[in-house]
Amino acid sequence: MSTALHEQSVPEESGHTPSAVPSPSHLRPVPQQQLHIAPVSGLLATDVRQVARLGEAPMDPVDEYEPSKFLKPKKLTNVFPLRKTPSSQTTDRRYRQQLASIKKMTQTIGAAFIEAELGIRPYMQLSSWMELELFQKVRGRLEHSINEKYLATRRGDEGSKKVPSIETLGVRASPKANGEWEASITIRVGQRARAIAMRLQLHRDRWRVIAFEAG
Repeated sequence: MSTALHEQSVPEESGHTPSAVPSPSHLRPVPQQQLHIAPVSGLLATDVRQVARLGEAPMDPVDEYEPSKFLKPKKLTNVFPLRKTPSSQTTDRRYRQQLASIKKMTQTIGAAFIEAELGIRPYMQLSSWMELELFQKVRGRLEHSINEKYLATRRGDEGSKKVPSIETLGVRASPKANGEWEASITIRVGQRARAIAMRLQLHRDRWRVIAFEAG
């Protein structure tokens, strides 16, 4: 078996000479008296905060990053002011008009009921504001009150012929989701306060009372 494989098989390039290693003989020592080393007074601060507070004692992180008292923070909010559109203004105007109309109607019906109960107004006038079935119920109550007042007058009871004063103390009304309105009125009759509640419903462009309660 030939031993040529164990010999150096990488041929040397022609004209290539190995680079010479520089000799350290060109370095010369520096005399000690010519070497001057000045101590650094402090580390160079690369942060503005460090430059400003280089001589201060370290602070607590809460105080370190506390917002400046001289800067007024802007009020941040996610609520945007909503401007009323012409359609919303029109809706508000219609609501106020309807509210005033319902209150006026409530006051008229309440006073008419009290006057009919006292016998100074025909109770049949209430039929134009109430549904037929509801009016029949109210009619029975009014007839009973009128009969009692008539009998008291015939007996000559004290104050039976005197008509008490009627004064409206307050009227309230609120709309419901189905379009109906609930209203109430407080009336002072002589020395007594009366409360009347009713529910109104729009029927054929007219408001009619569909529920009525007097106390």
